[in-house]
Amino acid sequence: MKKIFLAAFLVLFHPPLFANGSMNVNSELSHLAGGAIMAGTLVTLTDNYWPEQNRAWVGFTVSSALGAISQYYEYANGSNDFNNAFMDAASHALGSAIGAYISDQYLLMPVINKSADETYVGLSIQFQL
Repeated sequence: MKKIFLAAFLVLFHPPLFANGSMNVNSELSHLAGGAIMAGTLVTLTDNYWPEQNRAWVGFTVSSALGAISQYYEYANGSNDFNNAFMDAASHALGSAIGAYISDQYLLMPVINKSADETYVGLSIQFQL
């Protein structure tokens, strides 16, 4: 798990990896990392407000939709051509799928304790170092 956090740190804060207007590996990795972080955050928020919903699908759908809308906005304003906007949106969607899955399956773990007197529903965050 330390490798995932280290990889995310390097992708986000290494200067050449910030997204730019060209279609290259560094730009697409930046969009992928942004989608993963956005979806993971949305999965966590979904769990806080609607714990009975399928939080991974909500995080993936909302993050992918926001990524596609932002790329369409850039394309409509002429700051990005169609191929670059499509690749950026696709990279964001792939990152959203990865981030939603990892957040749902490995980082967030629901806790439900039922006893005769009360029921406790909570959230446990679990990872190994």
